[in-house]
Amino acid sequence: MQIIWISGATSHYRKFNITKTQLTRFAAALGLLFIMIGSAIYFMGFRVAIKFDPGMARDMGGVITSEELYHVEDEYREKLSKLQGNLKAMDQKIDALSKINEQYAALATPLPLKDKRKDKESETGAGKGGPYLPLFPYQVHFEENTSLRHSIIKTLESTESLDKKIQSLKEAWLEKYERLIPLPTKPPLAAGYGLSSNFGARLDPITNSPAFHPGIDFNAKPGTQVLAAGNGTVIRAKHDPELGNVIEIKHTEGFTSLYAHCQKLLVNQGDTVTRGQLIGEVGNTGRSTGPHLHFSVYKNGSLLNPMDVLAFTKPAATKEN
Repeated sequence: MQIIWISGATSHYRKFNITKTQLTRFAAALGLLFIMIGSAIYFMGFRVAIKFDPGMARDMGGVITSEELYHVEDEYREKLSKLQGNLKAMDQKIDALSKINEQYAALATPLPLKDKRKDKESETGAGKGGPYLPLFPYQVHFEENTSLRHSIIKTLESTESLDKKIQSLKEAWLEKYERLIPLPTKPPLAAGYGLSSNFGARLDPITNSPAFHPGIDFNAKPGTQVLAAGNGTVIRAKHDPELGNVIEIKHTEGFTSLYAHCQKLLVNQGDTVTRGQLIGEVGNTGRSTGPHLHFSVYKNGSLLNPMDVLAFTKPAATKEN
């Protein structure tokens, strides 16, 4: 292709010969120039967006600025610190509940078992030692060289340790509950009871002679509900000349409980009863001077003072018959 250039009044002209190869090179150079200009404009615009509008930069390129990254990490560190503080507070509350549980168990544990627990604790109280390793490696205050990822991993480990501790406490409490629930520690009357005769030496209410009383007497109206003091099996439910209508229940660990002078028996020999279950009604049967419930506790055949077994405070004043 030939181009003729004519200039001025002198009609001076020039000839330009343009080949196909030259046109192709020119078009490629022009295209490359446009690409470079476009990239420069996009880059400059992106830099401006990062500086003045990070949200637009995120929309344009799906990236986050170093300032925003620091802000996000700082926000997550603050939340992580709060979570670790909550975990620590939860651990302290669990320890407090554990102490309350121990106090309750001490109140509900019969005296013979308390002695056994003391012996066991003294056996396990031999010399102990070793390095102190905290169960929960809390890192509430972050250091400069502590990575967020490392802190999160440590927090996850702490939550797993806390979960194991809770599970361990649950198993220990259930084991203690399952051990105590069959024992005759529950008062055999629901409410409104009072003691009319204590355990041990007294004047016999009929002969007025010195005698030994193998239990305690609850003063109650006829028909008052008699409750099982613990889980067990009824080994006697019949009339006795002295005890009147009597119920005897066999519990675990060699314990038995006896309920005498009942007006009505609501269980039979061989029945399985649960703690607090209705088993009879207060009456005035057998060798008795008035409506009341006689209650005795045995351990491997030996008499115990029921006041050392039942989980209630001994009344301040009692009336002897």
